[in-house]
Amino acid sequence: MNFRFPHILTAAVIGLTAASCGNKKAKNHGPIVLGDSSTIVTEKDPKKLMDLVTDLQPELPAAGAPDTAGKGQATKNGKDTASNRIATPVPMAQALPDVAGLKAEFKEMSMLIPGITAKLAGNHNLLNANSAVYTLLSGSLDGGVIRLTGTITKVSQKYQSVVVVKNKLGTLPLETLIENTDWEPVKPGKGGYPITGIDDESLSIPKANANSIRNAVSKAGNRRHLSHKKVQEWLSSVNNVHSAGQKPMAVTLRSVIWKIEGKNEAGKPFAKQIRIDVPL
Repeated sequence: MNFRFPHILTAAVIGLTAASCGNKKAKNHGPIVLGDSSTIVTEKDPKKLMDLVTDLQPELPAAGAPDTAGKGQATKNGKDTASNRIATPVPMAQALPDVAGLKAEFKEMSMLIPGITAKLAGNHNLLNANSAVYTLLSGSLDGGVIRLTGTITKVSQKYQSVVVVKNKLGTLPLETLIENTDWEPVKPGKGGYPITGIDDESLSIPKANANSIRNAVSKAGNRRHLSHKKVQEWLSSVNNVHSAGQKPMAVTLRSVIWKIEGKNEAGKPFAKQIRIDVPL
């Protein structure tokens, strides 16, 4: 018995020590130790792991990219796509020449078409505007030139043409027979951006047959509150007409729109649109 008591006492002490150490590990009152894996909590709920904001993926043009207006860049598979086209900004003159013509002055850029006069609709202060609408009063747009100031990346043009009936009765525009073109890039030339493709021979002719032409004439006459007799006279004048380009039908320019894109002094892109309506 005397020899067994020390061994029992020793075992009891060891057991108490181990239990004490185990209780200390269960407590969490000490400081968090960097790199201690026991303090890392892994969230497994996918709803709590979702982003709170959407990632932004800005499209930034490559520095020093060559001017590819009208030309596409090859993709990884060798195909040429319009989405890969990057235009190099073209610095224009800082001041417009002091000549007679239509002048539109925006904050980021200014435009001048020499040799024409036009009336501006709406607010005449264009500094904070993105568009302007004019009515042509005198001069010819075809063969003219657009002069610009600022840093320009692209100039595009589109137009609207309309079919009219011209005879001894007068001129009757057929508003239901119109043609709207798509945007076409305008390449810079000598002295600015040339205005082309809007002469009578170049205008798009709307598709029409005898029935659609007669319907268009009837609608145009009723819209102008013409008498029944006068409408019948107009209808009689197109009895033998089977296409919009056949006399006494003619296609004429109704309006031209230019879209001018560029960058301001801070490098922020802008886009302006200028429309000129042509009286019939």
